[in-house]
Order: sequence, then C-alpha cells, then structure tokens
Amino acid sequence: MSETRPGVENVAANASREAFAAWIDSAPDGRLFGQVIVRPASPAGYSLRHEDDAEAEDLEVSEDPRAAREIAKLTEGGEYRPLKSSPNLRRGWEIVVPDARGLVTAMNYLYPAGVVHWYLHREGRLELTSFRENAARQSGIYKRIQRLSDEGVQNAARACCEDAVCLKKTLWDVDESTPLDIHRGEGEIPCPEPCSIFVSFARRVRLFERENRRDLDAIGLSPSEREDLAALVEAASMGEVRFAREAEFEKPLNERRMRYRRLTLVPKLRQDG
Repeated sequence: MSETRPGVENVAANASREAFAAWIDSAPDGRLFGQVIVRPASPAGYSLRHEDDAEAEDLEVSEDPRAAREIAKLTEGGEYRPLKSSPNLRRGWEIVVPDARGLVTAMNYLYPAGVVHWYLHREGRLELTSFRENAARQSGIYKRIQRLSDEGVQNAARACCEDAVCLKKTLWDVDESTPLDIHRGEGEIPCPEPCSIFVSFARRVRLFERENRRDLDAIGLSPSEREDLAALVEAASMGEVRFAREAEFEKPLNERRMRYRRLTLVPKLRQDG
C-alpha cells in the first residue's frame, strides 16, 4: 500500500491533488484516467465524462463532485459494482467542478485512492505488497490462499487482473523473486497489492486446486469443471450466455471464473487421447 503515517498521508494527499490538477491542465484535449476523460473547463475548473461520451450532448450534468458516488455505484444494467476499476462504468453523465479539490473528490469516488496512488507511483514512493505478503495477513476462510500454488496465483491474476476485467496497472508480484507473468495494463491507475476481489477469487481458485488433486472423474474432470461445462452448454443452447454478478465466484457463469477455465480447462479438453 501507499505510505500510511497520518502526517505523510496528508502531505501526499495535498501534493497528489496539486500534481493531478497540473497534469490535467497541461493537456487541453484531456487525460484519460480509467474510463473517465478529464478536461480543463472554461473559464475555470474541470469537466469529467465517460470516455465514450467525450463528444456527446444532452448528458446529465452535475456540479456536485459527490454525484460521482452514485455514478460509480451501479453498471448500465443496474448491477452493483464491487470493483470500481472494472471497465463497466455507466455512461450518460458529466460532472463539472470549479477547482482541483472538487476534481479529486469526484475522482476518489470513481476510483478510490487512484489519484494518490498515481502520484506516489510517479514519485517512486508507492509501497508494493506481493501476493505472498498479502496472503500471510489473511485469516478465517481466506487463510487457505496461503497454500495457493504459484501457478494458481499466475492463472488467477490472468483471469482477474488484466484489462478486460480491471483497468488498473498491476504492480505487485507473486513474491520478491517470482514476478507475475501477465499483461500488467497500460492505464494510469496503479494497483500496489492484491485487492479484496482478487483475494476472494484466489480462495475459489485454491478450492479448484484441491478438487484437481482428489476429486477427478474417469475423464479427468473435477466436479466444478463439470458444473461449469454443463452451465455453459445449457446457456448456449438457450441462445444467450449471461454472466453472474462480478464477485459471485461460486456461480459457474462468472466472467473471471470462465476466464480461469479458459486457462486451465480448455487445454485439458484439447489434449490428444
């Protein structure tokens, strides 16, 4: 995580606000942060929109930076967004703020801690926490991720952290000597440690690993693999595959779970003989 001492945290927050505003001011055409395009507004202040609404008209305009809280809460389809860096921010809005304080207030609702992490990373002062360090802190039902294999961590990260499902730039590794072998992302928002969504998904992957060691059927499939295949075939037969909610990893048709199966189940099914 970033520096956590109260005095340092306040200094970093103030400095990050000034640096972020200056970064926006230096780009009249705007800067992209996650899915938000931020532009200097005339005669002063800043305009925030969804990137796909950069040139749109008839948007719902608010001058209250706190409106970003509601904008960030739900997807276009009305589902709760547990991970604010997922590429499912809804469209149709514009927030216009008068100054840097309002700008960062809005951005912190859209991408919590994103601005200060952006600043500390640019300054070379963002503290990183590896998966193994993070796992060592877990307790209760999440303690089992301490036994997740390195291969499991890599596949979980490929399924859970790449741009298709998260817009952050992944900076953490498996441990100090084992880098993550994934596409880490090209965006501006750094990810300094495994988030709660990843930890929850890693727990599910650990359950999958245990199945593969003890519960395989005659053709080498685990119970959850059979469940996922059946759900996928049934959904396809109805003409529509609808994903479960983002963090419902116990459901067969969860997007990250399906991405994990592409890495682990598809090669097994394609093996010769």
